[in-house]
Amino acid sequence: MPRQQVEVFNDGAVKIYAAKDRRLGDLKISLRYQEQSVGVVRYYSAENSADGNRIDRVIKVPHTDKVNRMDIAVDQKDGRQYRITRIQAKPESGVDLYDLESVTVQIKEAT
Repeated sequence: MPRQQVEVFNDGAVKIYAAKDRRLGDLKISLRYQEQSVGVVRYYSAENSADGNRIDRVIKVPHTDKVNRMDIAVDQKDGRQYRITRIQAKPESGVDLYDLESVTVQIKEAT
């Protein structure tokens, strides 16, 4: 049986919200994260894709079934908001993880 790798998520915390009509919807979950490098290949592949999406940030979080594409991640350090554009499972690390790829957005607080 392969040894499970120990992962740390000490770069910060994000709150994940459902997006609703260009506003933050219900809070779904709060997660600790580890910052990941966007990388040149990943950045240019996204920028040159048919839909023209760019990637501003990638974070690694523990696996959860509560996060979906198009949800909004709000960084608890600086309040920046990111629309989650891709969720990539990372089983090869021996730990159940997700990479969340996202682009910067500004969503209004729900009233």
